[in-house]
Amino acid sequence: MNNNVIIGTAGHVDHGKTSLINALTHIETDRLREEKSRGITIELGFAYLDLPDGRRAGIIDVPGHERFVSNMLAGAGGIDIALLVVAADEGVMPQTLEHLGILQLLGIKQGVIALTKIDLVDEEWLELAEEDLREHIAGTFLEDAPIFHVSSNTGAGITELRQALIEAVNYADNKKISVPFRLPIDRVFTLSGIGTVVTGTLIEGRLSTGDEVELYPQEETVRVRSVQVHDDAVETAQAGQRVAVNLSGTKKDEIERGDILAERGSLYPTYILDVDMRSLKHSRFQIENGMRVHLYHASRELLARVILLDRDLIEKGDIAPAQLRLEEQTYIKQGDHFVVRFYSPLETIGGGLVLDPLANKRKRYDNLDDFEVMRTGDAAARLDLALKNSGLRFKTLNEIYFRAGIDTAAGREYLQELIGRGRALQLNDQTALHISAMEALAAKCSEILGKFHQDLPLEQGMKRESLRTRLLARAPIQLSDRIIDELVNLGYIEDRSGDIALKNHSADLSPREQQLIDELSARFEAEAFSPSATDELIAEYSKKDKLDQILSRMVNDGILIRLTDQILMHHTIVEKACAQVKKDIGERGSVTLADFRDEIGTTRKFAIAILEYFDRMKLTKLSGDARILLGN
Repeated sequence: MNNNVIIGTAGHVDHGKTSLINALTHIETDRLREEKSRGITIELGFAYLDLPDGRRAGIIDVPGHERFVSNMLAGAGGIDIALLVVAADEGVMPQTLEHLGILQLLGIKQGVIALTKIDLVDEEWLELAEEDLREHIAGTFLEDAPIFHVSSNTGAGITELRQALIEAVNYADNKKISVPFRLPIDRVFTLSGIGTVVTGTLIEGRLSTGDEVELYPQEETVRVRSVQVHDDAVETAQAGQRVAVNLSGTKKDEIERGDILAERGSLYPTYILDVDMRSLKHSRFQIENGMRVHLYHASRELLARVILLDRDLIEKGDIAPAQLRLEEQTYIKQGDHFVVRFYSPLETIGGGLVLDPLANKRKRYDNLDDFEVMRTGDAAARLDLALKNSGLRFKTLNEIYFRAGIDTAAGREYLQELIGRGRALQLNDQTALHISAMEALAAKCSEILGKFHQDLPLEQGMKRESLRTRLLARAPIQLSDRIIDELVNLGYIEDRSGDIALKNHSADLSPREQQLIDELSARFEAEAFSPSATDELIAEYSKKDKLDQILSRMVNDGILIRLTDQILMHHTIVEKACAQVKKDIGERGSVTLADFRDEIGTTRKFAIAILEYFDRMKLTKLSGDARILLGN
């Protein structure tokens, strides 16, 4: 068995936590020492319990009342077993209840209770103290936990307590090893000849010497020079171990407690969290909508505002859906626990579980069905929801898997399941859209094309480039084209040789419209290389003839060629001009504007328009004052 376990103490000030740890481990945790010059150490504030199989269980000691949240919570995300310490001579105190509430909020499921200082009370008092303690832990995760009567001074009960902790370690839940590692930093210092060192509890994954890793929130790449676990140098540390990491590529003053060391690209910044918020039963304050609070997550403390989504306050002991809107960005994962404290005076009032670490801003009293999916849905359901809530933001699939709390390998499998059920569309290796986003795009596309067809009924459809700009202005061209193609495949729209139209749109001509096209076609052929200006032509006809649309239709149908905004020319005339240019260049090697003008019998204005059109079509290019065929 190689599961690593962290034991965390909790209890009121002066109830004997540090003395008890010393009695259990023979390690003094309540005195600051200089780091050893021969190497890096992580003993400050921490100890370890030697296990019969050679392993060591880390122990996080709590050094005092005011420092409990800031120090103990700095590594509490990795605590597996709680050791609740209550002094027999004082019994349960306010801080005992606050600490017990925090352990509950952190999702800790396993624990042992030590009733200390039994040498200071008689048997009758001890019995009353245990009875009172049992009443206070009723309904908590420690309700059925064993209570050991101990004295650090006399050694009474220490052996039995140590054995109970060893047994608890053997039944602790397995850690997440095969996921990207995450190390919340609770200390940072430098050592002469070694450099920058950070310490913390490795809460998931593996970390090895030589790894290229990332510091958050700096999003800075650093390298692991060496790793120590309980003073011993190791090649690889695993989840559940207290570690010290010597880093290169950064300095001490660039890191602070609350930063996170993690696999590169494995975390994403956020300002909004969807959470299940629980109010502590014994708190003096209720959690109210709009309340500003201190948020504690892993080793970080920051300010946030609580937005209750279905009520104005949470009654003590109740739980409710909420959003936490942070005053600075942080890095947090789905399924993480957190604690909130009243803004002032500083007192723990609640906490809970992160359901969506990259949440969208919500309106109060809106539909909250999402929360039930996030709480109880399977991985495929959570991925479906994360993809849906990502909308048209084109987030990477890795970020969407992260949002759903799924690792990448499993995410790929669940995505294929969603695709098979028609719930998602994969656009490329790192992008997918939920079917609801495609339906929204289809509706928007129908609106855009509907207006286009209404304004220009004779057009076969909107140019793909124009639709792409109107439909998805900020999306990469490749994604926009892929989406338009898929809307065509799904039958929402039609691609008519590059013109995009609604399926039911018909650009059939009326007899009058066909008459105008025939009339204009003959006119342009007759005017040859000197056609009428577009505006002058439109002015000759009645507005009801919509000559601008007729001319546009003729251009789209290839009858006319648009040389400039004001010059349209019949396609047969342009073809004659093209033949003349090729003939001239073939005979003389090049053609000048003056020669070309004289040969086709037109003015300089029309000759320039024709030749510049050929340049745009990559037929010719200007060389000096003459034109040659492109490629010559």
